Amino acid sequence: MRLLRPIIPAVLSFYGLLVFTVFVLPVAFSACSRDSAWCTFMYWMTESGGQRGTTIIVLLAAILYAGSFRSLTQKAKVFFLTVLTLGAVLASFAYLNENVIKTLIRVHRPSHTYILRESKSTARLDSLYLLTEPERRKFYEDLILPDTVTFRNMDSRVIAHWIDEVGYSFPSGHSFNTFLLGTILAFFIYHLAGRRYRWLHVLPLAWAMLVAISRVALGVHTARDVSAGAALGIVLASLVLSIPAVRGAMVKKESDTGELPKSPRYR
Repeated sequence: MRLLRPIIPAVLSFYGLLVFTVFVLPVAFSACSRDSAWCTFMYWMTESGGQRGTTIIVLLAAILYAGSFRSLTQKAKVFFLTVLTLGAVLASFAYLNENVIKTLIRVHRPSHTYILRESKSTARLDSLYLLTEPERRKFYEDLILPDTVTFRNMDSRVIAHWIDEVGYSFPSGHSFNTFLLGTILAFFIYHLAGRRYRWLHVLPLAWAMLVAISRVALGVHTARDVSAGAALGIVLASLVLSIPAVRGAMVKKESDTGELPKSPRYR
């Protein structure tokens, strides 16, 4: 746990800022208007924390980490182990969250409630969740797309995102994924970057916070959803980094990179 201590203040600070922002400030549904710069920014933040976005970030992190090793064999081994480990953790939770946790807790998405209310539909959300995902998407398409009045000021990308996100809401998978990755990447940067660039460990945490905020701003999650998802991501990342084998692999010995030893804390 000693190696985790330096990043704990930054992790808790960004988590606290997230909680303050989504619970106190008027963020919910604030990024849905057409031709809004805030909407465009929030949309691409949420995309960066989705399946494709996190895959790209995992690959980039693995490339950068593997690049710090000397031999080609070491580089290849570290790259594939990093991708497989992070990929397995993210995929396992995504499956557990979508197929077990969310279906047990059964919290409706705020976007679903908004669509039914604004369109004055008589459909019941509990009944809609009994449909298959393709059937739910078809229902929302048929409800929203022909309506050229109610949703005319909505950004088309947000509408498409609402139609695509048809599962339950609690907890937020995006928030979990990004805070898990953000905490691990912060640990990686803090311990492997030189002292001059150590401050960069706050960047992945800032990214994680913005992704979580974007979920509320786009109306697909509540403040409670993202707060819980982010907290779970931090807890799981801390558990992963507390495993000696994982911690030892990330804070590797300088002999692996051909550098001279700097301090016992990096061994």
